[in-house]
Amino acid sequence: MKTLFVFVISCFLLISCKDETGKIKVQNKVHNSKLDNISFGNVSVYYSLLPGETSAEVTITDKKESFPKINQLEFYMESNGNKVYLKTKNKYKLDSGVTLLITISDTTEVINPLLE
Repeated sequence: MKTLFVFVISCFLLISCKDETGKIKVQNKVHNSKLDNISFGNVSVYYSLLPGETSAEVTITDKKESFPKINQLEFYMESNGNKVYLKTKNKYKLDSGVTLLITISDTTEVINPLLE
């Protein structure tokens, strides 16, 4: 009986500690601007996207209880030789088991945290 109890508790702990995954992709629809060093929270999503490009899927693996992940997208925007660090005004929600596509376009609201 004691062995059965230990087995049931062990199974419960293994199931409750299971890692989950979510996937993220970023699309650059900003005219004449390159996006560099793109990150979602503390996860680097992609190094550089030219206008019209979409990043490969990046899988984020973490404990089940840490989902959903809610973060701003952070990146450097480069245009005509000028580079500026920006964050999206909106926060994006990544749930486990889904693929989140974030599109950065000319109308995406951004802030420069260095000026705040």
